[in-house]
Order: sequence, then structure tokens, then C-alpha cells
Amino acid sequence: MWTIFTDKVRKAFTDAADQYDILTSLHKEIGRELVKKTARLDAARILDVGCGTGYVANKAKFFFPESAIVGLDLSEGMLGKARQLHEGIPIDWVQADAQALPFKAETFDLLLSSLAYQWAEDLSAAFQEAYRILRPGAVFNITLFGGRTCEELFLSLTANNPQFKARSLPGVDQTREALGRAGFGHVDIDFELIKIEFKNVFELLQWLKAIGANTTDLDTIFLGKQMLARVDEYYHKHFPYNAGICASFEVIWAYAQK
Repeated sequence: MWTIFTDKVRKAFTDAADQYDILTSLHKEIGRELVKKTARLDAARILDVGCGTGYVANKAKFFFPESAIVGLDLSEGMLGKARQLHEGIPIDWVQADAQALPFKAETFDLLLSSLAYQWAEDLSAAFQEAYRILRPGAVFNITLFGGRTCEELFLSLTANNPQFKARSLPGVDQTREALGRAGFGHVDIDFELIKIEFKNVFELLQWLKAIGANTTDLDTIFLGKQMLARVDEYYHKHFPYNAGICASFEVIWAYAQK
């Protein structure tokens, strides 16, 4: 059963579906590199978990034209957009939770996922499901946002509201441990920290909301424009970048084999 948090993720990304591709050049760049890393593999059946509007699934079809591709997402809005954008391309679109994949054991040769698993309420359970549906020798190749993502924003929020507690994203060690518990061997994990410039906190928050990444109750902690103004002032003072501010996005790359 989907939890309250999972329902919130589903609604956030459903609401953001129409603007998602316009605002996600970062996601696309990472997704393209993710697929290219596995382009030489022999994979008859490929699953894209958290497929969003279908960018990675479509890239997988380009690199694996003879393979059966399945794009899976929690959001009906994202899947509707994926069907519209990739009409006529033989990709199956499935709505489901990554923690309860609707497939038989040992079904897929390759699992791809770009910047999606950080939203899983139970990362270990999600990875165990991935392990279950992969065939022996199959490859698990994903990226996810790590714990340092938007650290400047959360520090600025906490400085102005000490009671604020954000839901933390998984770090490198947590990701490695979850993969080990799931049973994966030959695990290779790396990370990078990407800085993106924004004019101010208002633009950053609008961008996060527009792409659906507004699942940490950010809107509930504000007391109005005055609080936002104080957060913006603190952010500019402590994390300036050119004429605006910068936001960090930690990207974890995980490659494993069953």
C-alpha cells in the first residue's frame, strides 16, 4: 500500500508533469550519461524505474532498439506525458511503486533509474525489489540525489526556524549499505557535487516545486513573505554566487550486478 509520503510524491510529480521537461536540463544530462554507460551491454528486457516523462526510457530504446523497454513511474501525470511525448515508440508504460514492482522474479536484464530512488521511503526495500526482478548477472545502474542536495537552502531555513526538520536524502554510505542488504555484488559507487545558480530563494523554491521536488513540507514551515525574506537574506549573505545564490545538488552514481 502506498504510504502518505508516497502519495505526496505521486501528487507532486503529477502536478509538475507539464513543466518537467522544460526545467530539467540537469536531469536530462545525467540521464543521457547513465544510459551511455550501459550501451554496450546485452540486455533483452530493460526497466526504467521512476521514468518521469520518459527521457531515459526513450534513450534506452535508441541504444537498444531490439530490446523490450518498460518505463515505470508512480505518477499518472508523468506517465501521461511520457505516452504523449513518445507516441509511436514501442515502450510499455506502467504505473507502480518502486517498492512493490508488479513483475515476476528474474524478468529484466538491466534496470536504469535517473534521480528517482531518493524519493523511496524505504531505500533497502526498493533495492530488494529491484534485485528480485533482475535476472542473474543483470545490471543495476542508477543515479539518485544525495544528502548534500540543497544543503544551503536547508541551512538557511534552519537558521531562521530552528524547529525545521527536513526529510534527509540518502548518502553514499547509506546507498552502498542498502545495495549490500539487497544482495547486490560488484557494487561501484561514486558521487559528484553540482552547483546551480539562482537569482534568489524564491526562484529556487519555484524551480523545486515546478519539477515536483516539493515533498519535504517546505511550504508548511513558512510564516509568510517576511520569513521568506529573512531566509533569502541569510542565503545571500552566506552562500552568494555572482549576483545571486548557488544551490548544491549531490548526484550519487551506483552501478551493481546481481
